[in-house]
Amino acid sequence: MGRGQGVGAFFSALVAFAVGVTVMLSLLLGDNPALFGDRPGSDELARRIALPGDVLLRLIVIFLALSIVIGIANLLFVHVSRLTSGKFYSAVLLASFGFTIYWYVTRRGDTSLLEAVQLPIESALAALLFVSLVHGSSRVMGKRNDIWGLLFVAVVVVVLLASLPLAELAPVKAWSDWLMRIPVSAGVRAMLLGIALGMVVTGVRAVLGQDRSYRG
Repeated sequence: MGRGQGVGAFFSALVAFAVGVTVMLSLLLGDNPALFGDRPGSDELARRIALPGDVLLRLIVIFLALSIVIGIANLLFVHVSRLTSGKFYSAVLLASFGFTIYWYVTRRGDTSLLEAVQLPIESALAALLFVSLVHGSSRVMGKRNDIWGLLFVAVVVVVLLASLPLAELAPVKAWSDWLMRIPVSAGVRAMLLGIALGMVVTGVRAVLGQDRSYRG
């Protein structure tokens, strides 16, 4: 690594550290004026501490919006260039994009187009999920003939039967609701805690300049 690259990596790490610490302190202290006690002006002090973090977060939102716009423009340019090659799907994408923009401009607030497209897609994905669960159950029973494989198959059967609109399956639906409310909720919370810890570790590495993107 040359001297110029080393200085650039150090400057990038320094900027990342300053921004990270500023936003962290603004979020921790600015949203909790009670930390400053009941002294006069504590609310004003909390607002001043929260101001830099709010400005940086607004800038991040602006940059994200610009990134989305640039990504959409790049996508359109790529598919326009592919029209000369006779790519049918590029023409379909451009026509769909133009029609969606026209619909949004002329019928602001009307979500019928979104529902007409999204609901069939969600139904198709739900059907694929059903097939995947059945296929996964058969593979589990073929490879693991133990208590955990049987438990997995039993849970899949209970959840699938509970989704049927039959009054006779009310007890099964009660079991399914219990599974969703207790074990599934516990598993989801454990996954969210793991994701949060991973984000904290990644953020600390970026703030301390240990991430490779800041080292060049």
